[in-house]
Amino acid sequence: SQHTPAKIIHDTDQESTDFGKAITWIRKTQPPGTDIIALGGIGGRIDQGLSQLHHLYLFQSDPAYAEGRVYLLSGSSLTFLLKTGTHRIQVREDGEEDVFGKHVGIIPLQEPSRITTKGLEWDVTDWETRMGGRISTSNHVLPETKIVEVQTTKDVLFTIALSCIDGEEDG
Repeated sequence: SQHTPAKIIHDTDQESTDFGKAITWIRKTQPPGTDIIALGGIGGRIDQGLSQLHHLYLFQSDPAYAEGRVYLLSGSSLTFLLKTGTHRIQVREDGEEDVFGKHVGIIPLQEPSRITTKGLEWDVTDWETRMGGRISTSNHVLPETKIVEVQTTKDVLFTIALSCIDGEEDG
């Protein structure tokens, strides 16, 4: 089989990050609703990591994800945006090896929110979360949970640990 050579696109826009340019190009060239998984999405410098999180908000403005979702996949976690509303996140399947670990975070990066959760060790109901106040980090998916439910009044980040190869989680 023949391999198609990589296409190099030179974009001189100094007001956009390379990651932002890549997402913009994908959105222009792929069918509407195409999901994007960015490998190595978070890690390294804090400012770069915050920029990646910023892009989750920037490139998913439609409440119904009509443009598609953007996922940040690192060696240790999967992070994505939950828009205002109710979400059911499948974390386990019967008969399948666990892909996700137990650690979960729900972070209101842009503005305060009220969240309600089901399926976590420390579920909350109509719980206010805000930067500079309370945020949900290091919560745990219960061993019997197959679907985590999150209801949020504003957009929040959802991050979940990946299972490590040896079956043990970091941190």
